[in-house]
Amino acid sequence: MGTKQGEGFFYSKGFLLLVVLIAFILILSFFFGDSGFLDIRSKRKEIQATNSELERLKEERDQLAEEVKALESDPLALERTARERLWLMKKNELVIVLLDPKEQEKREAQKKKNSSDQGKKK
Repeated sequence: MGTKQGEGFFYSKGFLLLVVLIAFILILSFFFGDSGFLDIRSKRKEIQATNSELERLKEERDQLAEEVKALESDPLALERTARERLWLMKKNELVIVLLDPKEQEKREAQKKKNSSDQGKKK
């Protein structure tokens, strides 16, 4: 019963196959597991996008806070905002609205369509 050095379980093809299989599973779980490399990388990108969105929102908040402060303290700022956003005007004042040429074409096409639809209904 002499055993050669190469005949033990640790030197068999089965053991080698088992080691390769375990290594393959470990590598797959490293890359594709729940906390794998690819998952961590995508989470880092999400965090980066969320942080940039947070910075943008903070800047917008600060800008709006300044606008509120100006509207509360400056009557001219309040008047300007009312004129720009709500199209309010003083007595005997005329508001002229300039439209983008593409927007004007859309409105004219809509008017033609509406007039032709009304003609068909009669």
